[in-house]
Amino acid sequence: MSIIPFYGVDRPDLFAIERAAMDRPGRVIERLDRLLPAGTIADIGAGDGFTAERLATPRRRIVAVEPARAMIDRNRHRTWVQADAEALPFRDGSFDAAYATWAYFFSRGPLDPTPGLEELHRTVKPGGTIVIADNAGDDEFCAFSQHDISADPRFWRGRGFGIEIVDTVFAFETAADAWRLLDFYFDGIGSAPPTLLTYRVALFIGVSQGPPRY
Repeated sequence: MSIIPFYGVDRPDLFAIERAAMDRPGRVIERLDRLLPAGTIADIGAGDGFTAERLATPRRRIVAVEPARAMIDRNRHRTWVQADAEALPFRDGSFDAAYATWAYFFSRGPLDPTPGLEELHRTVKPGGTIVIADNAGDDEFCAFSQHDISADPRFWRGRGFGIEIVDTVFAFETAADAWRLLDFYFDGIGSAPPTLLTYRVALFIGVSQGPPRY
């Protein structure tokens, strides 16, 4: 199981600040709620289940898939599966849809995204919705980074995904919270950050093609 090291395991205090501040208005959640159908849905890289809890409805069952055991929050009453995105322990066509929020950094990282994408197509029924949320860039949040931390639209378009931009914000409760998280994220930010930052999120929206044909 190839788990990308995630700071939430060792720094739950910072992860709690992130979860509260990122998309505080809930605009990404609202859009995902409209995009996802009823049925059984996979949340790939579910973290502590924050998003899964908000998207579950009486007609929508969210299966929270998370590779890091320490991130799984059993107090959130979800169906939890500890598994890696590249080797999902589900039969072909198990899900009506799947999504990942800031978990599939496919188009900006050293790992080959192909196995994970193939697993999404395999486990989601043909014609089912696949949505990946990542940084769109060109906003006040991403501007703190010395490197490009936005997803590459060309990567997703080349794999048949459409792109939708959601304009939201990072909104911190206190200046101290903003400093702690952003200084950690960007390894020293040099000056006190504001408590409200514009944040653009890219939703990459695709349709499952079913299991790969070799």
